[in-house]
Amino acid sequence: MKTEIICPGIGEYMKPFLGFFHRSESRELAESYVTGLLMDGERKSVEPMSEKVNASERSMQRLLSEVKWDDEAVAAEYRRILLSATFDPLGILVLDDTGFPKKGRDSACVARQYCGASGKIDNCQVGVSMTYIGRNVAWPYAMGLFMPESWDSKDNSDCAGMRKKTKIPETAHHIPKWRMALNFIDLARKDQVPHRAVLVDGWYGTIPEFRQELDSHGESYVVGVYSSTSVFLEAPVLEIAPVKEQKRGRPRIRPDIVAVNPEPLKLSTLGERIEDDAWQFLELRCDSRDKPLRVEAVSLRVWPADGWRKGNLHEQVWLLIERRQLSDGGYELRYFFSNMPPSLLTIDLARLYHERYWIEQGYQQLKEELGLDHHEGRSWTGWHRHVLLVFLAYGYLTLLRLQEKKQKKQTIWKQWILNKSTLGREYFS
Repeated sequence: MKTEIICPGIGEYMKPFLGFFHRSESRELAESYVTGLLMDGERKSVEPMSEKVNASERSMQRLLSEVKWDDEAVAAEYRRILLSATFDPLGILVLDDTGFPKKGRDSACVARQYCGASGKIDNCQVGVSMTYIGRNVAWPYAMGLFMPESWDSKDNSDCAGMRKKTKIPETAHHIPKWRMALNFIDLARKDQVPHRAVLVDGWYGTIPEFRQELDSHGESYVVGVYSSTSVFLEAPVLEIAPVKEQKRGRPRIRPDIVAVNPEPLKLSTLGERIEDDAWQFLELRCDSRDKPLRVEAVSLRVWPADGWRKGNLHEQVWLLIERRQLSDGGYELRYFFSNMPPSLLTIDLARLYHERYWIEQGYQQLKEELGLDHHEGRSWTGWHRHVLLVFLAYGYLTLLRLQEKKQKKQTIWKQWILNKSTLGREYFS
């Protein structure tokens, strides 16, 4: 099987992965699939891609769902190759999820749930992902399909039928999104990925257990939180009710908290109380069009108030508040918690969180150019394999860009030597 159009160097790029495909046909199909993802076209589903790379549509469908190949080994090799090219002691891990809208209900793990793609509760699949940022390069490190609880009910015969129809393995069960995200961080630690912080958007940051897990594993983080989250501006002191002698019933496990001093404050209320002269005008970086990104921000030390009525107390953290002016003249406030050192400056905290803008560009390319959300199959394995092959296509483009950037730097350096040095002109002549 030969493709008419071959991307420069795609065969060499695919070589390290092909040993994990057990037959020559599957190796050719894998290279054809990745090539098809890289080629022009509005749809990157199997049918239009198979026509462009002169492959059998049935064979390419089988590659995703039936052909035997070692998915985990391919994913591990992909991570190793990309990490070796972007290894950075100041690297960053970015956790997020993205929605894949679906019209029917026959695809694995599809349900009515929040879909980031449409910005509302919708019929969709949700993929939880982690991106690595190193040397100003971002690439998708891992992604897993979130399984709603409705797809993991032993007492529901419809659930059992849907799992069988979509070939979901018996070992796959419902795991909260934040726990899936923590599993990805465990994977990065296992792979010895260098990083200085974990960045996460709003929904994950509102979960105290998630923040505590990050903290207990020694992970520095900046996480978005909702405006309804409450905090203490001073170290709280709990007032516990006197213990009453109980003659009947179970003994009380938690203390009976009757009051707290000071009272907790909602972030939305706190944000409204900040004086205009307290906001700092920060220039964080230049965007892709070389225009400076400026934000207004303020930071202060607070104590999260989650679960204080149950006697739970939290460590002091940074609260970063950003203010953005809206078209109607009003302001939008955004809130973030961080366990970074108390000596950190507001601008450094804001700059760190805004590194996650790389993931927005990455998702755009993964979906619009490489067809991440174009998979039309319904099986659990097919979804994961399609995502993995899209990652391989993204990896190819990433290494290509890095090579072009390296060659450009060498050309500039050579030109500088030729212009500045007689010895340089003699050396390169």
